[in-house]
Amino acid sequence: MTAQTHTRARKPAPELAYNQYGQKIGSKGERTRQLLIDTTVELLESHGLRDVSVVDVARAASTSPATFYVYFKGVPEVVLAALDNASQTSAELEALAARDWLDGTGAEAARRFVDAYTQLWNRNRTIFRVRNLAAEEGDERFYRARMAAAAPMMDALTAAAARAQAAGRVPAELSPRACAGTMLMMLERLSAIGPITVEGDGLGYAPLKAAAAHTLAAMLGATA
Repeated sequence: MTAQTHTRARKPAPELAYNQYGQKIGSKGERTRQLLIDTTVELLESHGLRDVSVVDVARAASTSPATFYVYFKGVPEVVLAALDNASQTSAELEALAARDWLDGTGAEAARRFVDAYTQLWNRNRTIFRVRNLAAEEGDERFYRARMAAAAPMMDALTAAAARAQAAGRVPAELSPRACAGTMLMMLERLSAIGPITVEGDGLGYAPLKAAAAHTLAAMLGATA
């Protein structure tokens, strides 16, 4: 497994403590379930969601399809389970969003925000990439998962944009929530393609992050 995968959960969330047959999962079952999640994510690092089958996961995990079906209905459900333990926010990001963006040091804070967000996103890049593609293809389960993961930062950035608007730094006709959504769309896309962007002609990960930080600072009123 590469370094850029989701953080392994130590135990399933309480609502996931039962298998597909309604039986409580013991410690051995927890380990098997987590192995299936980790194995699925490893396969998805180099394959699309539609290209990974239950048989593929079972074989790679050295178990059987019958065992897989004890814990999951199918491969998409494994990804949804992995997403339960992948966050798109952190204490650092929340503190930065809540700071005073009008104090004259917002440009540096915006660079720290972009760095922190892209690093967090890329720790879970495999399942976030799969989630976003499935959501864009119309799978409502992945769309809801995407919106739920974005909600804390959406709310925090909306509040920051509203404060900047009240101070006259953001045009009155703009919706603070639309500003927050635009910032998050930009940051998600930057996180996804930035690390693989070919250097040259003023592009590359570092220049893209610098441009994103400038845009973020402007939307939050840090630049006049």
